Amino acid sequence: MTLIESKPTEREVAPAAAPTDVESLQPPPPEPGLERILATSDHKVVGRAYLLTALPLAAAALVLQGIIGLEGADSSAFDLVDGNDWMQVFTMANFGLVLFGLLPALLGLAVYVVPLQVGAPSVAFPRAAAASYWGYLVATVLFVAGYVMNGGVGGGDLEGVLITYASIGVLLLSLLLAAACVVTTVVALRPAGMSLLRVPAFAWSMFVAGIVWLVSLPVLGANLLLLYVDSDHGALSFAQPGMPWPQLRWVVLQPAVFALAIPVLGIAADVVPVMTRSRITKRAALLVPIGIFGALSFGPWAQTAFNPRLVREATYVVMGVAIVLPTLAVLGGLLDTARRGRPRAHSSLLLALLSVLALLAATVAGAANAIPALDLNATVWGEGVAKLVFGSVLLGLAAGLAYWGPKIWGSQPVEALSKLNVLVLLGGAALFGVGDLVAGGLGQLPWWPAGGLAETVEDGAELGQVLTAVGAGLLLLGVVLVLLAHLPAATGRTASAPADPWGGSTLEWATASPPPFTNFLAVPEPVTSAEPLLDLRATGTSTGTGTGATDESIQEVE
Repeated sequence: MTLIESKPTEREVAPAAAPTDVESLQPPPPEPGLERILATSDHKVVGRAYLLTALPLAAAALVLQGIIGLEGADSSAFDLVDGNDWMQVFTMANFGLVLFGLLPALLGLAVYVVPLQVGAPSVAFPRAAAASYWGYLVATVLFVAGYVMNGGVGGGDLEGVLITYASIGVLLLSLLLAAACVVTTVVALRPAGMSLLRVPAFAWSMFVAGIVWLVSLPVLGANLLLLYVDSDHGALSFAQPGMPWPQLRWVVLQPAVFALAIPVLGIAADVVPVMTRSRITKRAALLVPIGIFGALSFGPWAQTAFNPRLVREATYVVMGVAIVLPTLAVLGGLLDTARRGRPRAHSSLLLALLSVLALLAATVAGAANAIPALDLNATVWGEGVAKLVFGSVLLGLAAGLAYWGPKIWGSQPVEALSKLNVLVLLGGAALFGVGDLVAGGLGQLPWWPAGGLAETVEDGAELGQVLTAVGAGLLLLGVVLVLLAHLPAATGRTASAPADPWGGSTLEWATASPPPFTNFLAVPEPVTSAEPLLDLRATGTSTGTGTGATDESIQEVE
């Protein structure tokens, strides 16, 4: 297997000045639909497939999250779900949202955008990237089938339980394969002169996130393997009733859940400078905190199922509090960048800033959760922290799609729907997390002991679950609005997008929308800064990759 499918001799290094009409770089005529999807090695097709699969799955998981909230609103009885099925709905909602929805959507965006950002002709190991999508699709079908068979985590049918564990294992292998392709792209396919500190912020954040995921998700796979073997041989130890979920839930709680939000910081750091027509003055001061955030979000060691006293150890407390600092550093840098620029009234800018604000709120709540004196860790407060992270990721995904949507689809997304979505996702993210924070602050214990609701319900905790249900409903509406804003563009029913509608500073804006099969007409010339397009425009020089230096839409950046 080679890093890319095109030989180096097939693509020439661009000269210092080789003006080319970027709009002439049109993609080749598409193959028949099914053949194109089944046989593709084009990272752009794979990225779109991930996005168009993961977003509906995230919406379905949010429906289940809303049902859980409504059940918690009346603890006297199970109204929507039978008591025997409650644990299955709970685990399906959590795994469905994180592992089958949000994480694959982020990887899909990265598989499409990161190779363009680093000037590569393709993602590293393109056929492996395509295989990862098909593995993801197969895992999704098996996951649903396992739960339909009365399996799942906490299910009653052994074969269904085993199918569920196997499906999550297949999913993890697929996600790890996709993450490895993205990380390798950043490491091995950068053009001459592009050091890691000159890599675009989103590509850098995916490099950090990919490494964290590559060393974290195999541990979840090991947990699943123990449960699978133990279940298949009589549930001697790990798979006894009530034990599987506590061994797996670390992946949706702090610190591991923060790893899901690493790309959010990169998306915002790419969107804000362009949409405010400004530059990041101290780039290392922005990229280094993203790396620190990633290190502090490493979570496999924090498995309270095997060490309940871990939450009172110094390492847990220090890491839980310290993660606020890099988040604050990134937000401060972005606000300073926006202050010095001339902001556009575009949805991507608002969504990007709000995603980091939501993440900051999550880290602050997580810091409170880590302080032993507050005694919040045994309550549902930690689930509120996770839900704030989920809201932050949805805001970040919406921002990234609004920003890169023209490049992804080749047509303009419906901006009016994206602007409406700013309020919808903001309200949803806030209520979705605050509900459990309210209940946790009142001392409410987790809702899942003994496979159902907590036996003791604190006064006011039910109101918190109403807020959670409303928040889940708003986030569901937000995902639907994202799909409605982008499906017309994906089907070519909106205006065609120019190569660079925003005056971008990084290499993905130096080719047609959508890019041709090999992305660029020629390998970009040696990169001398983190914002090569701005530098070349300032000197009146062409990139040599398919765009000129005199486009009026990008002169205003200066």
